[in-house]
Amino acid sequence: MDREHHKRPSIFDAAMAVFSEKGFEKATVDEIAERAGIAKGTIYYNYRSKKNLFLSLIEEGIERLENAVKKEIARRNNILTKIEAVITVQLQFFQEYKNYCKVLLSEVWGQDTRWEEKAERIRSGYLSIIRDLIEAGKSQGLIKMSLHTGTTASALFGMVGIAALDRFLFEKEYSYEDILNTLKSLFFTGIETND
Repeated sequence: MDREHHKRPSIFDAAMAVFSEKGFEKATVDEIAERAGIAKGTIYYNYRSKKNLFLSLIEEGIERLENAVKKEIARRNNILTKIEAVITVQLQFFQEYKNYCKVLLSEVWGQDTRWEEKAERIRSGYLSIIRDLIEAGKSQGLIKMSLHTGTTASALFGMVGIAALDRFLFEKEYSYEDILNTLKSLFFTGIETND
């Protein structure tokens, strides 16, 4: 295993913690290196700049999420359980990588246009997985044809992401199972009672 690959997890976690706490603009490579327990030169050697580090780690996180979701949906046989897996895996991912969740949703998905390429990467990559499942569900008569596929995919991503951000970062105590079950219920049955 080469040295760079061995250092990546600590750089990922350290950088996401610093970017989460301070935002991209105020975060420094010095703080990230100190938090990772490595020399600042190691970061510059591997990434060349703070911006390249940020973009590389955002991409790494997107790939981790996509791979986890693809692995889990491949284990499922029906479209609705595959969509349920998307909700479960995304929530688990954001719980495990709380800082990444905050950075992704506040820095990348926010109003700052300099990260549009990464937002588009999520739209064309991760959200396309969800869109494909929704389209398959429509063609099988399992999902309402009247739902706009892109909006439904974005709503699912946003629902899980914002719930994770709110619960995992701002609440001291929460029940993971309650959050997961609420999200599944909202997505699959809505908020109306069946009385």
